[in-house]
Amino acid sequence: MDEIAKIMVNEFKKQPDGSWVCIKNSDIVTKAGNMIRVSPGLTFKKDRRLWGLDVVKMLDELSTN
Repeated sequence: MDEIAKIMVNEFKKQPDGSWVCIKNSDIVTKAGNMIRVSPGLTFKKDRRLWGLDVVKMLDELSTN
């Protein structure tokens, strides 16, 4: 399973339910070098992986630093 190497937290907005929604075109880069482009409106929910990635966990960690 791959891990996230780069994600821009300012391209997402945290929702009251703990999910994150993409607010502008964003690229997620994995440690394996893969890039996933996400479009505005795509929502990532807590405890759910998408493409094998835990996007919410990474965004939560980055937003508290």
